[in-house]
Amino acid sequence: MQSVQFLNVLNEMISTEELTRVCQKYAPRPRTPPKLSAEQLVSGLIFHQLHDGGTLADHSGQLHGVSMSDSAYAQRRQLLPEELFEEIMLTALQPLAAERHQPECFYEGYRLIGVDGTQWSVSNTPAILEQLPKAACRRLSAAFAKLRLVCAIELGTHAPVAAAAAPASAGEQTVSKRLWARIPPDSLVIGDRLFGTAYTLNEAVDGSHGRNVAFLVRVRENIGTEVLQHLPDGSAIVQVAVKEDGRILKQLQVREIRANGIGLNGKKFALRLWTTLLDSKRYPADTLARQYAQRWEHELYHRELKLDVRNAPILASHTVETALQEIAAVVLASAVVARVRVETADGLKLPVRRLSFYKLMLATRQLWGTFELAGTSLPPAIKARIWKQYLENVRRTAILPERRSRSCPRVLRRPVSKWPRKIDQPSYTGQVRLKLVRV
Repeated sequence: MQSVQFLNVLNEMISTEELTRVCQKYAPRPRTPPKLSAEQLVSGLIFHQLHDGGTLADHSGQLHGVSMSDSAYAQRRQLLPEELFEEIMLTALQPLAAERHQPECFYEGYRLIGVDGTQWSVSNTPAILEQLPKAACRRLSAAFAKLRLVCAIELGTHAPVAAAAAPASAGEQTVSKRLWARIPPDSLVIGDRLFGTAYTLNEAVDGSHGRNVAFLVRVRENIGTEVLQHLPDGSAIVQVAVKEDGRILKQLQVREIRANGIGLNGKKFALRLWTTLLDSKRYPADTLARQYAQRWEHELYHRELKLDVRNAPILASHTVETALQEIAAVVLASAVVARVRVETADGLKLPVRRLSFYKLMLATRQLWGTFELAGTSLPPAIKARIWKQYLENVRRTAILPERRSRSCPRVLRRPVSKWPRKIDQPSYTGQVRLKLVRV
């Protein structure tokens, strides 16, 4: 039943019929029926990411009842193209929040979406190093070759809505081109300074294909603009040139917002933002500046991917192709947990972000394990009692308290060498202070 529970959630993301159609479209067709179908291999790979120990053969065998060796799985995975996982993510990654139940995920009717990138370390196998040279770093060469993941998530629920992976040599702006057409309509996409250029913002607007998708990005100070109109709230409509290879392609009109702030740690900072929301009465500059602060929630999602779902310093795959599959499987596994997290938060009448991702994942494993041991003979009344007990366990162990300020460092790591030099990690609560500056 553990496998049944997982497959039920996966079926809510992408139906069995749709998964079969995608696999038939991209996976090679063997001459004889294989022991394990392509769709079973994909679902087994996702199921494998939700476990700390064991191998893909162990967990996929538990899910589908098929016994195969690890080497057989490795050979089968080599035959699966990257396009297969791209289309699965296109269908399966969906927003989860409803404005009635999760109002913190919305701003003036727009769904809040964060976009950001991160890198993953892969094994230094000959097959990988032949395709992925190690990146330069402070010590001349990184320890491991890298792959890049750029994803868009629903802020508040941490549900991924679009994702794309590529070698680290491809920049975030390049990889993000594959995301814009997948952003849900009626979304406000929030990005950092890597996305805050006229060329990237113009690509994002064009890539949304006329759907109602707005953007809010941070911008570097050295980008020149021409002020067209000053607005009552201190922001301004500005015009900026979209350039490619030194040629001006077009002029882009955006609204610029500037603010000075003081962080919770007492440090001063300056914000320069561009947005495609031009109406200053409906979308005041101060509220948009505060919406940008929610982008930092994306960093928590990266931590959940790398420490809670994956929980390993490097990917287990030994080729670039299978490593890209593994990254896609980790993202899809996080979408499974996000769906359970939203359902559980609704049952507890709590904001989704108050539930610990990791502790909820552990509690869900126990729930699925209970159904696995009980078999298929449980009557509905007993299942309801088990669900009620599950909610009580989550209420007792997985609800996060409000963060509090600390008078002593949370982390004290005495360096035994010159690197790393992390000495303290203070924590603060409260609100960031912002003061708008007239453009």
